[in-house]
Amino acid sequence: MSADTKDDRSQRARIVKVAARLFAERGYHAVGIAELQNAVQLGRGALYHHIRSKDDLLYDIAREYIADLNDLAVTAEHEPDPRKRICILGQHLISMIASHQAELTVCFREVQSLTDSRRAEVLALHTRYERVWKDAFISGAEQGLFRPYDPVVLKGVLGMYFYSYLWMRPDGSLGAETISERFNEMALRMLAIG
Repeated sequence: MSADTKDDRSQRARIVKVAARLFAERGYHAVGIAELQNAVQLGRGALYHHIRSKDDLLYDIAREYIADLNDLAVTAEHEPDPRKRICILGQHLISMIASHQAELTVCFREVQSLTDSRRAEVLALHTRYERVWKDAFISGAEQGLFRPYDPVVLKGVLGMYFYSYLWMRPDGSLGAETISERFNEMALRMLAIG
């Protein structure tokens, strides 16, 4: 790999990180290209050397992080104990939100700002990820460990994890591990029989 290619990838990663922070703080529609240029300290030509458009940036952020969650979910799918599967999924999700809070904020909150075909693609990834959780709930019910599957409970449990992006602080007194342990405990209590 040439130095220019490595430098280009590093610069693009920096631009994506700054864009995610701006989109998370102010909302995708409130951030203009000029503001992004200023934040990354690049001229228009240099910025467009690394990105195609603001919409492409949003798509890349939203798609990459939900795709990463799906990739991490593959390890959980192989766990036969649905209780452990829920804990693996919960730990991965909270860890990802803690380490990429701005990006996951954009992924969860700004997906409706994508163009139709891109929105459909990203929402399909969200559905695929939700399906892994649903399968764990159903498996637990079939094994007599959980209550019968209820889609409202699924949405409630996922909402508990997902919306931690609103309040979790990377420098806060509770770390991602403690938060995921507490959430996992609550999720398993909600699913348990009796």
